[in-house]
Amino acid sequence: MSHGNNQPHKNPGTRAYKRISTALNANPLIPPPPADANAYRLDPTAPPLPPIAYTAPDFSHTQPRMRSEKQTAEEKSLDKFAAVEDLLKTWPFESIGDFLAILFYNKPRGDIDPRGTTHAHAVARFLRGRDTIKMSDILPLLYHHKASYPTKKCADSHEKKCMFSTSGPENHSNHARPFMSTWAVRLVANEARKQIGRATRDDPDRPDEHARFRASSNARTNAHVVTWPELLANLSMAKIHSKYCIHLPLPMFLTESMAAPSTKGVFFVRKRRPHPMVAALASFLISRNRYANGDLAMALGVWHFAAKSHIDVKRVYCRLGSAVGDTTSCNALIAMSEADFLALRAEIAEATARDEREGCLLVDNCQEYCDVYEEGIGRQSQMKVGTAGTWVRLDGCAPGAFHAKPYYDQVAKQDRLKLKTPSLFASIDWKHIQQIIPLQWVRALVEFEPKLHHLLPEINKMFRVTLAKRPRPAEKKKTSCQPLGTNSEHSTETQGMRQAIKDFDNQTGIDSDNPGNLLSWIRGDGASYAAVLNLINYSTPVGMFKNKVATPEIWHTGATDLNSTSANHHGPASSSDPSSLSKCSNIAGFKRPSNVKSCNYYPTVRNSTLIWTAKVLDCWRLHFDVDDLHEYFQDLAQNDKLPTLIDLMQDAIPLYHRYATQGAIRASLSAAEATHPDRFNKVPVGSPWTAPSNASDRTSPDLDDLDLPGLADIIEPDTPTNPSPPKKPDNAPTAHTETEGFTGDRVLRNSQIFLQDFGWWIEFAHAVPEGDIGRVWEIMKIWIFKFAGSSHQNYVSYLLEVYCMLRYEASKGLSDAILDNWLLNIKDMIKKHGGEFDNKFYRQTISPNVHHFLQMKQEVELAFEFQPRGQTHTSPHLRPELQLLLTVFKEEEVHLFRAGRSLGHATVNQFARGWKRLDQRKLASFLEKSTALVKAANPPPISTATAPPISTVTAPPILKPESMRELAAVDPNEPEDDGEDLSEAHLSAGSVNSEAEDEDDRMGGGREVDPNEPDDDGIDLSTTHLSAANQEILGEMEVEAGEEEGTDEEEDEKSDEEEEEPESESDDEEV
Repeated sequence: MSHGNNQPHKNPGTRAYKRISTALNANPLIPPPPADANAYRLDPTAPPLPPIAYTAPDFSHTQPRMRSEKQTAEEKSLDKFAAVEDLLKTWPFESIGDFLAILFYNKPRGDIDPRGTTHAHAVARFLRGRDTIKMSDILPLLYHHKASYPTKKCADSHEKKCMFSTSGPENHSNHARPFMSTWAVRLVANEARKQIGRATRDDPDRPDEHARFRASSNARTNAHVVTWPELLANLSMAKIHSKYCIHLPLPMFLTESMAAPSTKGVFFVRKRRPHPMVAALASFLISRNRYANGDLAMALGVWHFAAKSHIDVKRVYCRLGSAVGDTTSCNALIAMSEADFLALRAEIAEATARDEREGCLLVDNCQEYCDVYEEGIGRQSQMKVGTAGTWVRLDGCAPGAFHAKPYYDQVAKQDRLKLKTPSLFASIDWKHIQQIIPLQWVRALVEFEPKLHHLLPEINKMFRVTLAKRPRPAEKKKTSCQPLGTNSEHSTETQGMRQAIKDFDNQTGIDSDNPGNLLSWIRGDGASYAAVLNLINYSTPVGMFKNKVATPEIWHTGATDLNSTSANHHGPASSSDPSSLSKCSNIAGFKRPSNVKSCNYYPTVRNSTLIWTAKVLDCWRLHFDVDDLHEYFQDLAQNDKLPTLIDLMQDAIPLYHRYATQGAIRASLSAAEATHPDRFNKVPVGSPWTAPSNASDRTSPDLDDLDLPGLADIIEPDTPTNPSPPKKPDNAPTAHTETEGFTGDRVLRNSQIFLQDFGWWIEFAHAVPEGDIGRVWEIMKIWIFKFAGSSHQNYVSYLLEVYCMLRYEASKGLSDAILDNWLLNIKDMIKKHGGEFDNKFYRQTISPNVHHFLQMKQEVELAFEFQPRGQTHTSPHLRPELQLLLTVFKEEEVHLFRAGRSLGHATVNQFARGWKRLDQRKLASFLEKSTALVKAANPPPISTATAPPISTVTAPPILKPESMRELAAVDPNEPEDDGEDLSEAHLSAGSVNSEAEDEDDRMGGGREVDPNEPDDDGIDLSTTHLSAANQEILGEMEVEAGEEEGTDEEEDEKSDEEEEEPESESDDEEV
C-alpha cells in the first residue's frame, strides 16, 4: 500500500543516504566540461550572429512526459472512486466487513501477529490520528450515512426503536446507527458507574476531603468520624461542584446536559437553581453506597434536625437520598459534641497548666410546663426545670488575671467598708451622663425628622468615638462559646446550684476539689447569681466554691429595671393623666400589660420607647416655639438654615436639665420655685389649671392596681401579684390627693421622672449592641440608687456586690477581663419536648450543639446562595401613633407648668428614695452582711457614722451649651485631662467627684487600696465649695426623701425578701 506524499524523507545521517551520495559522485547527472572548452569560446571582436528563426516542428514528441498534469480535486476524487471500484472487483475479501476486520485486527496478548509491517504501521498511524483523515472524520460518516438507518420499507424497520437501547444485547441491531448508539450508551454507562464507585471512597491523595462520615465512634467502617469543623467546611456548593468536576467528569457532564441550560453548547447556571446537578450526584453517591454521606447527606440531615423539620419530612428526604436519617443525625450530633468536649477539655487543661483561666461559665435556668391531656395516677401536668450552662471563651485577658491569691488578699482587707453613699454617688461619671443623654434626645429628633437624617452618621460617630467610655475593640472577633450538657438541677436553690456547677466542672475538666490558684468566673440571671453568692459565702473555708467570682447578667438587669419603670409609671388602667403610661397606651392603641410588675419584654420596650420619643419631641416643639416640627424644619430646609449637630446639642443640653434632672423634678412641686426669675432652665408656664368638677374626670385606681407603686404613701410589696383580683379594702385610697395649698404640677413632674428614668434605660439599651461596657456600667451604677428606691431590693445587693468586687477587690487584670467580656449576645435555643433535662437527648444531642444549629442554618443558606435573612424582626412604623401622642401632649400642655394640676396619679422619684435608703441603713447593712465571714476571722472596725446630707455632696457639674463646641473638637485619641475643673466654683482638694475618684482606674483595679488611706468621712463636703446650680440639681432628692419618710420603714422590712425575676418568656429572649 503506497503512502504517496506521506513517505518520510531520508535522513542525511543514514547509510542509505550515504550510498546514494557516493553513486551520484561517481556518475554525475551533468557531465563535466571538455578539456578544449576554451577553443570554442567566441572572439569578443567577432560580429554578432544573425538571429535564427525558430519554427515549431510539425510532429509530436515521441518521448513521454516526466511529470503528469496537475489534477483538480474533483478529478482526484473521481480517480479514487474508480480505484475503489477496481479494488472491490479484484480484491480477495468477501465484504467490506471482512476487509475491515482484517485491517483492524487486534492480536490477543501472547499470540503471533500475522500482520505485515506496513499493515501494522498504517493502522497504528490512522488510529493514533497521524493521518490527514482521522477516526473523528470516519465515525460521523458511518453514523450519519443514510444506509446506516433502517427505512420504513425495509425488513429491519423495527430497529428504529433500538436507537440508544438500554436493554437487550449490543449486537441485536443490523444497521450501523442503532448499534453505534446502543454501544455508546453501554460504554458511557459503564464508565459513569466506575467513576461513581470511585467517588464513594476517600481519595488518599486528598486527605482533607471525605466521602464518608461515621456518625458514631464504632469500628463498623473505616470512615472518618464526623466533626463540626469538617461538616461545615464541606458544606459549600462551589466546593462540591469543583470536586465533582474533578472526580466525576462524565456524570457531571451528563447531569449538566440534562439539567443545566446552555447557549451554543455552553452551559450556564441559573440564579434560582444554582446547582441541581450537585444535589443529584450527591444522592447518586449515597444511593450507590449508603455510607457515602460526606458531601450533602450528613450536612442536610443535621440541618433538618436544627431546623426542627417534622419527622415525616426527614423520612421522605432520607428515602430520596438527600439526607441521612434522624437516628444517624442524632448519633452524629453526639459524636460531634464528644469531639467538641475533648477539644474543650484539652484547651482548658493547657491553660490550667500555664496557670491561666481563659473562659467563664454562664448558667441559666430552663423550664417547661408539660401538659398532660389524659391525667391519672402519676400523670399530672407539671413544670420541669433544669439548668443550662455555656462555656464562654474570654478575649484579651492579661496574664495572671484570674490568680486567686491577689483576690483573696484584697478581700481580707475589707476595703469595701470604706464605701459610703456620697462616694458611690460621686463614682458615677455625671459629666458623661450630661453629654450622652442629650445626645439621645438629639438622636430622637433626627430620626423623627427626615430633613435631619443626614446627621445620623455624625451622631453615630459621637456615640462610638467621642463619647465612648470602654468600647469593645474592633479587632476582637465574635465571642466563641461552647454550650454544655443540661441537667435537672434547680439553679435558683443553693444545693441545686452546687450540683449544677459540679456537673459543669466535670464536663469542662475542671477539678472542683482542687481548684489551685485559679478563680472561676460564673455569671447568670438574678436568682442564679444569688445562689452562687450563697455558695461562695457559706461554703467552708477550704471548700470548692471559695475560688468563684460571680456577676449578674446584663440583660436580666435591664429587664428588671424595665419592670420597675413599668410598675412606677403605668398608673391605673383608667387613668386620665396624660403623663401616665396607661393613658398614653390607650391613646396609641397599645395593650396595657396584664401585670405591670412583670411585663412582656419586647411589647413594653416598643410602647415605652414610643411614648418617651413623643415626650422628647414635644419638648423640642416647645423649645422651638412651633406648632409642627415637620413644617418648621421644612421651612429651614427651604431657606438653607438647617441646624448642625453642634447647634442641636447646644439646644438639647438645656432641655435635658429642664425636663430630665433632679433639679427640674424638684422645681415642679412648687409654683414659686418653678416660676422664680432666677431659676435655671425653668419650664415655660402654660394656661391656668382648672380642676375637673366631676369626680369621674379624675383617676380612680382599678382593683388590680391598688398594690402598684406610685403614691407617696403606697406600700410596694415584694410578693408576686395574685392572679385573681384582690378584694378592695375598706380604707383603700381612691386616688392620689394633693395636700392643701399644693401649687406644683404633678402631671409635669410625672413626665419628667419618666423622661429621666427611661432615658437611662434608652442609653443602656443603645450601648449594649454598640459593645460599650463603659456606658453600660455608668447606667448600672445609677440603677443602684434607682433599685434601692423601688421594690427590687435584691438587685441593689447584686449591683453593690459587683461594684465592690470590681473597685476594691479585683486586680486590674481581673477587672479588665470581666468588663471586656461581660457583654454577650447569648440566646437560649433549647426547645423542650417534655423530657428530663439530664437525659441523654438534652445533655449530648441538643444542649452541646445549640450554637452550631444557628451556624448550620446560615451555612445552608450561603451554600444554596440564598440572600441572608436578618436576625431581627422589622416592626411596622408607628407614625400615626406618634402623631396622636404629640397632639394630646400639645393639647394637654403636658410639658408646660400649670400650677395646681393633679389628676390622681403620682410616680415615685425612685432615685431620691434610693439615696435615702442607702444613706440611712441599706448600704451599711449590705456591707455588714457581705463582710461577716471575713470579719469573723479578722474583725476590722466598722464605721457606723451616717453620711452627710445629700445637699452637701458634690453635685455633677452642669454642662453649658457652649461647651459642646469644645466637645465636638476633642481628639478621640487625646488622653483625658484628669485635672479639668468641673464645677463653676473650684472644688476643694478633697471633694468627692467622679474624676477625683479616678473611677476608670478604680474600676479597672489599677492599684490596690491603701489600708492607711483616710476614710470617705474625712472628705470636705461643705456646700461652700459647690455652685448654686449644682446644689439645685440634687436638692430634690433630699426633699423627696423627706416626703416618703413615713412609708420607708414598712417597705424596708420587705427589702431583703426574694424578688420575682422577669417572666421566663422574656428570659429566653435576646437583647
